[in-house]
Amino acid sequence: MSRTRRLFIQGIPHLVALRGHNYSPLFQAPEDYHQFLNDLDVALAQFEVSLYAYSLASEHILLLLESSSKERLGRFMQSLGRHYVPWYNQRYGRRGTLWDNRFLASPVEPDSHFLLVKKFVERSNQEKDGYHSFADTPTERITAHAVWLASGATADCRKRNYQQLYQQPVNVALTNRIRFALEQNCPIATLRFTETMEQQLGRPLRPRQCGRPRKHERSKVEEWAWLEKQAGRILQRYSYNEVRLPLLDEWEKTLDDPPFSHENNPVALNNQALLAGDGTRGCLRLLAQNAGLPANCKLWYQGTLFRRPNQSARLQLSSQLGVEAFGYSGVAIELEQLILQYRFFQFLKLDDYAELRINNPGSPEEYHQFRRALLNYYHPIRHLLTAAQSELLDTQPELLLTDQDSLLQRLATTAPSLTHFLSASSKARFEHLGNGLNCMGIPWIHDTNMYPTNDYCHLVAEWHSDRSAYTGLLCRGGRYDGCASRVTGQPTFACGFAFMLEPIMHLLHEVRRPTLPARKVDVILIPTQSHAHSLTLHIADQIRQGYPDLSIASDFSALKTATRQKNACRQGARFIVTVDDELQHVVLDDLEKQRQQQLSPQALLMALGSATIL
Repeated sequence: MSRTRRLFIQGIPHLVALRGHNYSPLFQAPEDYHQFLNDLDVALAQFEVSLYAYSLASEHILLLLESSSKERLGRFMQSLGRHYVPWYNQRYGRRGTLWDNRFLASPVEPDSHFLLVKKFVERSNQEKDGYHSFADTPTERITAHAVWLASGATADCRKRNYQQLYQQPVNVALTNRIRFALEQNCPIATLRFTETMEQQLGRPLRPRQCGRPRKHERSKVEEWAWLEKQAGRILQRYSYNEVRLPLLDEWEKTLDDPPFSHENNPVALNNQALLAGDGTRGCLRLLAQNAGLPANCKLWYQGTLFRRPNQSARLQLSSQLGVEAFGYSGVAIELEQLILQYRFFQFLKLDDYAELRINNPGSPEEYHQFRRALLNYYHPIRHLLTAAQSELLDTQPELLLTDQDSLLQRLATTAPSLTHFLSASSKARFEHLGNGLNCMGIPWIHDTNMYPTNDYCHLVAEWHSDRSAYTGLLCRGGRYDGCASRVTGQPTFACGFAFMLEPIMHLLHEVRRPTLPARKVDVILIPTQSHAHSLTLHIADQIRQGYPDLSIASDFSALKTATRQKNACRQGARFIVTVDDELQHVVLDDLEKQRQQQLSPQALLMALGSATIL
């Protein structure tokens, strides 16, 4: 079988990795590092390759670089091997190859991932300070990329900003994604960039999941109930109260679209009512219609929402769990909700697969000024835009900045930036939030290209995962004071988020995490004859009264006793009580302790109590 063509995308950086053959060390003494760096400098000059970051360790070599062509990159790597490997073999009396197979390489989307990958490279070998780059040093070897130059007005400012990024907690999900992409020669990029390159190159570029699909799936109904129960427990610990929202909302003739969402998703409606398409709006109406609610209240809801995406005739249902906090004006409530989200994913053991992205849209006035500047910037070329792009220019011009159209990509480099419209107080507020996340050890990414799809201000936050083919979005939230004030008719501080339950459940299946406890029922009673049903029901009622925390079930099926006992084991029961009316005794099987007792019905309760206590 011929080997797969290496993916190379001209004009963007690539992350390159080398590993030792059979895990043999690549460096054993300081002289080895110095020799490799000398060979690296010669190859950089000879093949005109730009180096942005590097890390040398005994187990691997990481290089973030850019080459003008695929052939030059290949000759550059060959040059390193032809100069360093013979020198290393002669020094240590060995022969043969030093590298493990081909070098690994992944294209890096510069706008979204350059600084993150640079941090990954330079933090991968912190114990050897002399053998990795940092920021723009050593200057004689490191080339300044355009993204690096745009990260600050001066050299000191750029170093200070990068130092803050460098000190943030390690993002395990991002680290795994980079390593996974390296193994399969896939881009380290956003989903939109990857999809665009797939269309241009005509080949799949997303990492493939390892292993075969599961043969047997658990009960979806039980999994959903379990997931909602776990979410309810953690929300109760944060003092959120559950509310039930109506499935139908009263139709207001002045309301054309859900006020909270900028998305063009009209909901199903008739002349009197509409199907609920926005849980946040339901909470705001509840707040406006109930004056008895406290000024500071924390609510959560769960249910099905209905939308018609992209003017489709098909009604789309989505299940989500929403969390809203009203009356809190400071950063503390936003930080608490981000911590809550992180703890929830941590409890599900998904924190290694989900990454937090946040951005600062500023106040409503600042964001409006930014949009006005974009409208004026793109207005002269409006006649060159498509109908969809022209509509975006009137409603959400910021989305043109991330459009993959070649003309818009060139214009985006000189377009107005949101950062220039943020006040000092907005920047200080966002910095305070970032410091709080760092203090809690929560990894996060400042995604300046993430703009709010809802009416958010000061904070927009999203949790993403690239492991799920269902969708990358797991959770979305932010602050929406302006929308809350309009709906309630009075100044209202509001902050909230929603868990997308379908993607979370799909991700749980993707990573093969058990989502159900092993035990569904504690005690199963099995009558041996049909005339023992009455005694079985009487015993079950006594157990329920004596031990209300235990789950009790009775198996009155017509199957054989041995078959019913096997079924009880499959259900995860700890105790099996076999009732024999003729012998006037019961057999108690403790499956956890592998012990069997023959007891009278009166002694059964005491035996169960002793077994559960011990």
